[in-house]
Amino acid sequence: MKILLCGFFGEGNLGDETILAAIREQLPDSCGLTITSGRQMLYGGQAIRRRGLLSWPAFLQAAFENNAAIFSGGVLQDWSFEGVTFFALRIIAASTLRCEPALWGAGIGPLRSIGGRKLAARALKRVKTAWLRDNASLQLFNELAETPASDGTDWSWHFPVTTSPERENAPIALNLRQWESEEWRNQVAHQLRHGQRQIVGMAARRSDIDVIRELAPTASIMHPATFSEFAESCRNFSFGLAMRYHAGLAMLRAGLPVKLVAYDEKVSELARSAGVLTIAENQISGFKTAAPQFISNQQQKFAAMQRAFADWMQGLSASQLR
Repeated sequence: MKILLCGFFGEGNLGDETILAAIREQLPDSCGLTITSGRQMLYGGQAIRRRGLLSWPAFLQAAFENNAAIFSGGVLQDWSFEGVTFFALRIIAASTLRCEPALWGAGIGPLRSIGGRKLAARALKRVKTAWLRDNASLQLFNELAETPASDGTDWSWHFPVTTSPERENAPIALNLRQWESEEWRNQVAHQLRHGQRQIVGMAARRSDIDVIRELAPTASIMHPATFSEFAESCRNFSFGLAMRYHAGLAMLRAGLPVKLVAYDEKVSELARSAGVLTIAENQISGFKTAAPQFISNQQQKFAAMQRAFADWMQGLSASQLR
């Protein structure tokens, strides 16, 4: 059995590396794994070039040699040209070469342009198996594709997180990322001006450090290597303010009262699902822990997705023997 794993892996992004690690642990040791990557992988498998026209020969060769292509993480989003074309063209190419494309634990959108929606629809019509991580992605997929998607969740739920007791006088954890809009910067600056606590920056990618230092110059900064380390570090804080999806999810799962900087739809959807506020709704107070039903619902969804993934892999293996 050979699997081609497609995503923005090997770029030093905590969220994507968490997804990669979780999927790798679902696969049997005998399963060959090829990964689109910015660099050599930490979790095993053969890395192939991810970016640019020169990446295509290796991808097409991998699609020809592998049984299925798994697309995961944030896919088909038109914040950038590559965000749509990278995934859509590879889904189409894999399908053409009889390397079955499937979405597992993926989030799709936003797709704001007509061209982006058309290209995404053309690709998604070739996908027969899709387990998506949020309701907005589920709705968009069902609008564009021919086969209904299943209600899944993010792969980070594979890793257990221990809820920490609340700490009254501890620092606030701050995660920010590079993003063009100025509105969120003003909101975060307003929040930090009204805070009375020490600030500790929590970077989920190296580039986060520059943004945190820009808005919180006196903050000390941590850069956890894994999702589990990030969540474990949350026991040192009293509140969390997060911009990245996986940073916010780690804080919520660790039991921190959280507020999210919703720079795009996936973070807004996380806030709605968890029952917490975004900074656009309250720039001074309003930190809340995740609703209890959010944690239990996501755990149930992950268990269902994990079972479905195992069945899907078994089906691929059986078809290979025919």
